[in-house]
Amino acid sequence: MARPTPPRRPAAAQPPVEPKVTGSPQRRRAVRAAGHSSAGQGTTGKSPGATASGGPTARTLATGSPAGPSARSAKSAAGTPAKTPGKGAARSPGKAPAASSRRAGGPSAPASRTGRTTSRPGERAGRVADLAGARRARRWQPGRRAVGALVALAVVLVAGGWLLLASPWLRVSEVRITGVERTDVAAVQAIVAGQEGVPLARVGTRSLTSAVEELPLVASVDVSRSWPSTLVVAVTEREAVAAVGSTSGGVDLVDGDGNVLVHEDTAPAGVPTLDVDVASAGNEALQAAIEVNATLAADVRSQVSSIAATGPDAVTLQLVDGPVVVWGDASRPERKAEVLLRLLADPTAAEATTLDVSAPDAPAATP
Repeated sequence: MARPTPPRRPAAAQPPVEPKVTGSPQRRRAVRAAGHSSAGQGTTGKSPGATASGGPTARTLATGSPAGPSARSAKSAAGTPAKTPGKGAARSPGKAPAASSRRAGGPSAPASRTGRTTSRPGERAGRVADLAGARRARRWQPGRRAVGALVALAVVLVAGGWLLLASPWLRVSEVRITGVERTDVAAVQAIVAGQEGVPLARVGTRSLTSAVEELPLVASVDVSRSWPSTLVVAVTEREAVAAVGSTSGGVDLVDGDGNVLVHEDTAPAGVPTLDVDVASAGNEALQAAIEVNATLAADVRSQVSSIAATGPDAVTLQLVDGPVVVWGDASRPERKAEVLLRLLADPTAAEATTLDVSAPDAPAATP
């Protein structure tokens, strides 16, 4: 018995190929709408008014013009088209515009759930890199304000340099000398006279200080600027702590280091005379007498008329209208001064001819 032949499946209808449309946007929209209408009629069969050779309705749709009243009535009479079974079923008319749009405009960007087009990760990273580069460029490129500020600063520096070093208003027009008593003022003026008319900022204060300190009675010098045009020279003189008899007559005033400061006819008030024979006692005896004189307290020194020394440890003091004090060496001056003042306060010891404080813990008085 022969097997029955299965019915053949009808061939799937091929989706209509949309022609490439050019022209204005209105014409492209009209042609696409006409193509969709013709595709729908092709799936449902021929309309009643269409002929085998292609009636007016088919020609109208093929040319892309809007369908007339007969075509619309025929489409409505035909009803909803039936789905054709099989894998090659015709696409629904509603999906055709999306396919045509993809073919016409290329692949579209993915859309988010909200309907907005989202960018791919690579595109987002590129935009971030471009934005960072633009920010760095703006950060490192100097703006007009920065350039203007630099120009203004340069102008101020140039003007300030000219004002300090070349302007006629900041030049030395006066030299003020202070602290001079025994020093020759003319000698100081001769040293600083060459600075008049020099810009005050260019005055070499260190060189002037060294030159003035070479004078014998000057202990230290402070040279300073007093703006706008005054140079101040403050002199600190050496103090004469003793007067040493000179072989040519008169006395030589010496400081605490034994330096001869100046020669005078007589010793000034309050300056004791050193009676030291340097030829026989030596220079050490003179230094011991000077050191003892420098360590005397003010209330004791005011009562001393002269200091004699026959050796470094044999220094004696001659008090004004009083006894001779055996001082010894220059050690323990504070303790010796304290013991001497206590002995002078005692009427019995004050009438003695000699007071020995060389050993302050065991003083002695000789009538």
